[in-house]
Amino acid sequence: MKEKNLYTRELSLLDFNYRVVKQAGDKNVPILERLKYLCIASNNLDEFFEIKVAYLRKILGIKESVFKEKNNPNYLLYKEIRKKTNFILKEQYYLLQRSVFIALRKKNIVFLRRRELNAKQKKWIRKYFIENILPILNPVGLDSTSPELSGSHPFPKVPNKSLNFMVKLIGSDAFGKIKKMAVVTAPRILPRHIELPKNISNGTSKFIFLSSIIHENIDLLFPGLKVRGCHQFRVTMNSNLVFDDEDLHNIKDSLSKILPDRIYNEAIRLEVVNDCPNDIIRFLKKQFELNSNDIYKVNGPVNLMRLQTVYDTIKRDDLKFPKYYPNKKNIMKSSTEVFENISNNDFLYHHPYNSFTSVINFLKAAVYDPKVISIKQTIYRVEKNSEIIKLLCKGAKLGKEVLVVIELKAKFDEEHNIKISKLLENNGVKVTYGILGFKTHGKALLIVRKENKKLVKYTHLSTGNYNKNTAKTYTDYGLITSDKDIGDDVQKYFIQLTGSNKELKYKKIIVAPFKIGQKIISSIKKEIRNKKSGKNSMIMLKINQLTEPKIIDYLYQASQAGIEIILFVRGECRLKPGIKNLSENIKVYSIIGRFLEHSRVYYFHNAGSKDLYLSSADLMTRNIHNRVEIMFPIESITFKKRIITECFELPLKDNSNLWILDSRGKYFKKHAGRGSKKNLSQVNLCKLHGELNGE
Repeated sequence: MKEKNLYTRELSLLDFNYRVVKQAGDKNVPILERLKYLCIASNNLDEFFEIKVAYLRKILGIKESVFKEKNNPNYLLYKEIRKKTNFILKEQYYLLQRSVFIALRKKNIVFLRRRELNAKQKKWIRKYFIENILPILNPVGLDSTSPELSGSHPFPKVPNKSLNFMVKLIGSDAFGKIKKMAVVTAPRILPRHIELPKNISNGTSKFIFLSSIIHENIDLLFPGLKVRGCHQFRVTMNSNLVFDDEDLHNIKDSLSKILPDRIYNEAIRLEVVNDCPNDIIRFLKKQFELNSNDIYKVNGPVNLMRLQTVYDTIKRDDLKFPKYYPNKKNIMKSSTEVFENISNNDFLYHHPYNSFTSVINFLKAAVYDPKVISIKQTIYRVEKNSEIIKLLCKGAKLGKEVLVVIELKAKFDEEHNIKISKLLENNGVKVTYGILGFKTHGKALLIVRKENKKLVKYTHLSTGNYNKNTAKTYTDYGLITSDKDIGDDVQKYFIQLTGSNKELKYKKIIVAPFKIGQKIISSIKKEIRNKKSGKNSMIMLKINQLTEPKIIDYLYQASQAGIEIILFVRGECRLKPGIKNLSENIKVYSIIGRFLEHSRVYYFHNAGSKDLYLSSADLMTRNIHNRVEIMFPIESITFKKRIITECFELPLKDNSNLWILDSRGKYFKKHAGRGSKKNLSQVNLCKLHGELNGE
C-alpha cells in the first residue's frame, strides 16, 4: 500500500474534531447542546494530545526548544498537527464567544466578564472568595524567575489539565525576600462556574467563571505585595502508561502503582490566554521543557472542557434537545419467563433507541432465577455505581458460578476498573484480566440455565459496552439469543480468555486477533469474484475508524472491480474516496448528531445472500491484530432489513447531520435545500422506536 493513497490518521482524527466543533455553529441545534459540542471537542483534543501527540513527541525525542531534523516526516506531521489544531481552536473559541455566549444572553443567561461586574456583584464575589475559595488555595511564591534556580520555593508540580495562574508581583515579603512570580493552582474540588444571587442579577441568570473570581481577588493571596499581572495556564501531560505487561506477575498491582504518577507525567502541551505576556510564556516553556510548537493561545477559558457542568446546572429544557423516551413495550421484563421468550425468538436492540434496561433485566432475570447456574461476562467500561456490577455480585452471593473478565487497561478507566475488580472479588466473583499483551474488547454475556436436566445457553453479544450511561448517548447494537452454536462459541471464547490460549474453532462467531481481519478480506474478495462473474455485489460498512492499510487496499481493489462501496466512518478515515482508477466507486460519510455513532456493522451483498455482521471491532490495526474482539452474524432476514434501514438507508437521506468526504480530504456538510424539510436520521429513529418530548 502506497502511503500517498492514505490520509494521515492523526490529521483525520483532528478533522473529526472539527466536525464536532462545527455542530456548535448550527443554529438549529439548541444553545446548551451547542455549548456541549464545544466541551466535547475540548475533551477530544485533550485525549488527542495526551495519547497521539505524546507518542509522536516520544519518537521524535523532542525536549529541546529547537529540533534539528526539520525534514523528518514525523516532525512535519508534528507541525501540521499544530497548524490544524490552531485552526480548530480559532473556530471553537469564536463560536463560544461570538455565537453561543451571545445566544445564551438573549435567553437571559449571562456569563459575566470581570469588566462587567458592578459594585454589588464585586462585593458579593469577594465575600464568596474569602469564605469558599481562599482557605483552599495554596499560592507558591517562587524564589527565582529561572527554572534552574528553584531555591526553597521551587515551582510546584501541577496536575494534568488543571487550572493554574502565573502571578507577577512587585515587592518583598515579610522575610525581606523579593517576589517576582508566584503560582496558584485551582483545586479540582472547586466548581468551575458560580451562579450569582438573583437579587444582584437584575432578573437574569448570571454566572461567573472560577478563573474570573480568582483573578478578581488574587491580591488577597499576596498581602503586602502588588499584583502586576495574573495569567491562566493549563498543561497537558503524557497519559500513556508505559510498562511491559509480559513481565508482570500481577497487572492489577502494577497498574495501581503507576497510575498515580500519570497526573504528573511529562508535559506535552501548554495552553495560555491570548494576552499572556511573552516572558511568562518563556518561563513556562522552559519550566515544562516545551518548545514553541507546544504553546497554544486561546480566546477564553483554558479549561473549556470543565464547562460541561453548565449543561446540568441550567435547568432549561427549551435550550436542550427534546428528551427521548424509548417505547416501554419493547423493554424486556426481568422475570424468568424471558428465557422462554428468548427460546422462541432472538431479540435485537439498537441503543439508545431501544432501552438498555432490557440488557440489565436479562441479567437480573438470570441472577434471581434458581435454574441459572452460571453467569460469564466481559467488562471493558462501566459507569460508576453500575447496576450490572451489583447484579454480578448478587449472583455470586446467591451461589451461582459467576466469572467476569475485566480489562484493566481500558484507557482512562484503569483506576475505576481496578476498584470494580476488587469489589467483584470481595463478593465471591471469579475475576480474570484477559490475555497478557492483548486488550479484551469483545462484549459478551453468557447465561447457563438448567432446563429438563440439560444445560441451555443464553447469550448477549454487543457492539458497545455494558454501560448504562453511554447506552443513552452512544448508538450500539445488541443481540440476545438462545442459538446453540453461538452459545457454544461464546463458552469457548471464555475458555480461551481464562484457560486455554490456543486458537479454537468457532462455528459462528469470529474472534480477533485470529480471524476477523481474514473474514473481512475474504468477504471483500468474494464480492470481487461475484462482480467479475456478473453477479450483484455491494459493500456497506458502518464503523468508528478505518485505518488498517491492508483492508483499505482490498476496498480499493473492490472499487476498481466496479463494486459500489458505502462507508459510514464516524472518526478517523485513512481511505481516500472518489479517486479515478483507485476509489471512484467508494463514498465515505460521517454522521455527527445528538448521539455518538458507535455501532460496527459489516454488510456484504454476496450475490443476494446479504451477509451481515455486527462487531466490537473497528477496522484498525490495533483491533484486528492486537485486541481480543468478537464479530457475530445476523441471520434473521427481518433483523438484516432493519439494520440496513437504520444504519444505511435512513442516514443517506439525512440532510442536516450528514458529512461527505471528498477526494481531496475535505468534509462537506449536507444541507437541506431552501424550502426543503429537515431530515435527521437520528430523530427519525427516535420517532420510530419511541417518542421525543415536545415533538
